[in-house]
Amino acid sequence: MSRPKHVLITGCSSGIGQALALEFAQKGFNVIATGRNAESIEELRTRHKNITPLFVDVQKPESISALKDEVKKLTNGRLDFLVNNAGVHYASTALDLKPEKVREVFEVNLIAVMQMCQAFADFLMAAKGVIVQIGSVTRAVPMVWQGPYNASKAALSQYTKTMRLELEPFGVRVVEVVTGYVQSKILRNGLQAPPTSLYLPIKGHIEKLKNQGNRNGMPANQYARFVVERVTRPNPSREIWAGARAHTLWFIVTWLPLWMQFFIWNRTFGLGRLRPGDLKRKDGI
Repeated sequence: MSRPKHVLITGCSSGIGQALALEFAQKGFNVIATGRNAESIEELRTRHKNITPLFVDVQKPESISALKDEVKKLTNGRLDFLVNNAGVHYASTALDLKPEKVREVFEVNLIAVMQMCQAFADFLMAAKGVIVQIGSVTRAVPMVWQGPYNASKAALSQYTKTMRLELEPFGVRVVEVVTGYVQSKILRNGLQAPPTSLYLPIKGHIEKLKNQGNRNGMPANQYARFVVERVTRPNPSREIWAGARAHTLWFIVTWLPLWMQFFIWNRTFGLGRLRPGDLKRKDGI
C-alpha cells in the first residue's frame, strides 16, 4: 500500500493559491494550505476533506519554523510538493518607487521563498519531492509600471535555476511555472504615481491594459488544473508556461531579436506618448 502524498502551498488566502489547493486535493493529495488570512484559508477546509489550513507569515522566520513543526506532525517528515505561491504586487514606475515597498516585494517574492525552501529541504529530500515556484512572465517581459515586481520575479527565476542544479543530486526536482495572465486579486491594486510623475500621460493607458489582462486572464481553476496535471507527471518539465498569452510572450522573448522586442513593448505600453517637454511636470516649472 502506497503512502499518502503531501503538498504544502503558500499564499492560499485567495486566487491561484486557493485554486491550486483545491486541485491537488481533488487529485487525492493531502494538502496543507497556508496563508496569513486565517478566515480565508479556514474556509478551504469546508470545501474539501483533504485540505488542512495552517497559518504562516512567510516574512517571519519564526512563523516558518512553527509551520515546519506542524507539517512534520502531519507528514511524518516527508513532503512530496512544496508550492511557493505567496506573492505581493507593487505597481510603480522605476522613478516613482518607494524603497520600503520594494523591500516588501523582495521580502515576500524572493527571500521568503528562499527561507521556505531552506526550511523544508530535508522533508523534500526524504520524499524525493518537487519544489514548484510560481513565477511570472515578467521575469523576461519588461511590464511598464511594475519594475520592482518584474525584478523580483527575474531574481526568483535565477535563484530557481541555481537551486535546481544544487538539489538535483539529492533527488529533489525544481519546477518554475512561468505565469501569464490569470484572473487574480493581485492585479487589482491601482497604479502608484505622485502628481509630479513623468508618466502621468500614459497612466490611464497602462491601467486599461492591466484591467484587460486581468479580465481576459485564464480563470484560476483552469490554470490550477493545467499546472497540477503537469507538475505531478513522473518527470515534470523544468519550466511550465501557463496562463493566458504565456506562450505568445514565450515566443517573443525567446525568438525575436531585442530591437524587435523593444519596438513591441514601446508600442504596447504607449511610451511614444511621452515627450521631453514632460520634464517640466517633474520639475514643477
